[in-house]
Amino acid sequence: MDKFTCMVALARVVELGSFAEAARRMGVSAPMVTKYIGHLEQELGSRLLNRSTHSLSLTDVGQLYHQRCVQILEDIEEAEAVAGANSAVPRGALKICVSGAFDLSHVGPVLLEYSARHGDVRLEVTVSNHFVDLVEEGFDLAVRASAHLRTNLTTRKLATSRLVACASPAYLKKNPQPEIPENLLHHNCLAFTDTAPTSQQWRFERDGRNSMVQALGTLRATSNELLKQAALRGQGVILQPTFNVYQELRAGTLQQVLADYDAGALGIYLIYPQRRYLATKVRSFIELLDGRWGTDPEADPFWSNGEPPVRVVTEATVIK
Repeated sequence: MDKFTCMVALARVVELGSFAEAARRMGVSAPMVTKYIGHLEQELGSRLLNRSTHSLSLTDVGQLYHQRCVQILEDIEEAEAVAGANSAVPRGALKICVSGAFDLSHVGPVLLEYSARHGDVRLEVTVSNHFVDLVEEGFDLAVRASAHLRTNLTTRKLATSRLVACASPAYLKKNPQPEIPENLLHHNCLAFTDTAPTSQQWRFERDGRNSMVQALGTLRATSNELLKQAALRGQGVILQPTFNVYQELRAGTLQQVLADYDAGALGIYLIYPQRRYLATKVRSFIELLDGRWGTDPEADPFWSNGEPPVRVVTEATVIK
């Protein structure tokens, strides 16, 4: 049997959840689709599908094989589009991972606009603070906010977001304004935490002197939004990217502290597996996202003070 047709049969059965519907779409009989799947299983020496009267699911081996089949079929479709006179229409599932640190209020509108434009594409969006292996988990692309991005995949920096220390006017009225980073040891620091062992260490630099302060306080969270809400209630000091607090800073409901210090920055990155030809659904999303936050990736579009780009912290003194 033609392996390509067998792979198409597997992809259609999984997509539609039905042998009968897959057969109808392919223009063959349901027993023929069963033979296609059986041929693959015989060649691989492994069961791909768990089948019963009322349910259909992929085995562990089937999940891995199905992911590769879908990618191969999409690559073939894209190659045909490149070779043909007409460009392909975006279609199929577009699986995207968005960094939990990057507020969905910024990338969410892009996702919704893309979905409205391309009705043949099914968006599958995962929000996560943890490292995600795009290739292994079958993601088409990711949008991440990171201070130090390390990956062998294709990356494109979209923008920069400064880190700023801030607190509510009510909190600063009750507590002395910190003049130097060391003063934060006497404040309730509300820290963003992740898997990195240094995630509760806040870095500051001024005039060539670098300091790292252990952020100690009553709340640690993997949610920037939760930490911001706590700060707005006067519960402590936060160190946040400007994309999460710029509206509150402009409104005065949060006030920057240690404004003379550079606290570092996050880069906003687009990441996707490197391929010679990108699937139309991936390319069209990249085109929609491109330039969303300006044309200079080193500029901070969420900060309007016209200050120079932040400098990279290379050394630090740990203050315990």
